[in-house]
Amino acid sequence: MGSMPSERAAVPSCSVSWQRADLPAWGTATHADIVVAMEQNGPWGRSAATQSHLDPDLGARLDAHVRALGGRLLLVRRPGRHAGGDERPVRRCFVARTGPSGWMVTADLRDPVDLLELTPQTVDHAEAVAQAIDGAIGTAPVLLVCTNGRRDACCAVRGRPLAQAAAALHPEQAWEVTHTGGHRFAPTAILLPWGRMLARLNPALADQVLAQARHGRLAVEVLGPRHDRGGMHLTPHEQAAEAFLREAWGAVDLTTPLPTMRGQVTVEVVTGPPLPVSCGRQPEPSTWFVPAWSSSPVLPHPAPSLDWAQPIPPPIGSASPSSLPSSSPSSSPSWEHP
Repeated sequence: MGSMPSERAAVPSCSVSWQRADLPAWGTATHADIVVAMEQNGPWGRSAATQSHLDPDLGARLDAHVRALGGRLLLVRRPGRHAGGDERPVRRCFVARTGPSGWMVTADLRDPVDLLELTPQTVDHAEAVAQAIDGAIGTAPVLLVCTNGRRDACCAVRGRPLAQAAAALHPEQAWEVTHTGGHRFAPTAILLPWGRMLARLNPALADQVLAQARHGRLAVEVLGPRHDRGGMHLTPHEQAAEAFLREAWGAVDLTTPLPTMRGQVTVEVVTGPPLPVSCGRQPEPSTWFVPAWSSSPVLPHPAPSLDWAQPIPPPIGSASPSSLPSSSPSSSPSWEHP
């Protein structure tokens, strides 16, 4: 016999479960060197590239093409109602190279087929991308908020209100997006061009994120394991180590790589209580990353080009903040930040 409605309603969603457990989001960003975010109005299915008002054959070709470039294709739309979608003569498109040296080209495409002209050589240079899709370089940063309820209910319930609130304060800079991964951290978002993935945002945090991003900075309010998932250009272990250093040093400049810390930071994978990674799925052992100093904490030596939050927080020696839950380490080897 199936569960009664009252029993089903009592089961917390995946993001509520992870938020109550206060588990860290470090190291959970999706990897992509290139992000192509193309406007597609109307409803989205679970696999949005082939389940939307976009021609499914073209969507499949675009998705495969962008993946071959080392990137990820995302569909975006302006926050609001999307019952049927409109037939706009052009669609907004963002092509971003992630990481500290990243850039973004913004274009209004008349035909999505134009994106098939991008090549591995083209996406190495903003100028070449701008020429290929008739776009502009160096436009204002954008925040893509995951709202695809077909992927996970948390994204719709928690993401859509956030996207609307952010768009009200920052028109044309906040968009709904099909899928960022990490439903358990909803509301989640991607900050372009750098590809910084963020977790558990609220309207006030989103406002600060976009306000500071105009100056190439990450809002100090989102430093730390609750909100900073990491940079998409890095591997999961690298993301966790780099985010750890940002919090330890108060480093908010997104445009300059942090100093290398080989041998100074280790990252351990730990296992915790069973939790659902997505709504409707059975709980499974939770895992997360715990970065720590290998020995003594290292104080930052900021160069003139780096930007540091004031005051600089004291370095943290292990799984600080103290809210990180205790658990037993898994058998995974520790990792050294390059």
